Amino acid sequence: DKTSSPLARAPPPSKMSDNEDKEVDQATEELDDLDLGMDKKKKKSGKKKEVEEREEGTWAGPTELGPNDIYPYADILQRVYDAIAEKNPELMGGKKFTMIPPQVAREGSKKTVFVNFKDMCKRMHRTMDHVMSYFNAELGVACSLDPEGKLTFKGRFTPKQIESVVRNYMLAYVQCQMCKSFDSLLVKDSVTRLTFIECNRCQARKSVSNVEKGFHATNRADRKAAKQG
Repeated sequence: DKTSSPLARAPPPSKMSDNEDKEVDQATEELDDLDLGMDKKKKKSGKKKEVEEREEGTWAGPTELGPNDIYPYADILQRVYDAIAEKNPELMGGKKFTMIPPQVAREGSKKTVFVNFKDMCKRMHRTMDHVMSYFNAELGVACSLDPEGKLTFKGRFTPKQIESVVRNYMLAYVQCQMCKSFDSLLVKDSVTRLTFIECNRCQARKSVSNVEKGFHATNRADRKAAKQG
């Protein structure tokens, strides 16, 4: 008897109808769609909240971030531009240092007059004596300064030659070697007796050599001292 045999097989599990399978699949899809919809809603609300905080001014700026936080690139770039504009506006297309061209005139046939010498020294923030000593050394001729601030040379020189000497002086005793600015001062240390260029923009300090002794016309006192020596 098949029904009483111990080796008889158990009845197969009942199969679900097609309608029931469709209902299960539909319920599963609805759950998946519900999860995905919730994720999208969360992301969207997070972005919206971020924009609202940024518009209201509650967004954390670079100064509010910690050492391990990531700074926004736009904020870092803006800080760089602000620093350049403050320390060296020449690089930002701001106010530039402009030197007036030298006005040169002839006095007789053997002398040259630097007419606007006083104004040029004032623009460079340098003393007339220091600039005159540099001209004396570079041109190798005697120089004299009149009460009006005009510099007179013995010899005939063109405006181009005078301008070249002024440019070399500015590169050696005016321009800062760090930020390339011409806004500087020439200071002499009373202790070390060294001369320094102090930049007013980047606060850099650099020692410069003293102006070498230039041309000196031999006079009667020099000849008398040479005979006695």
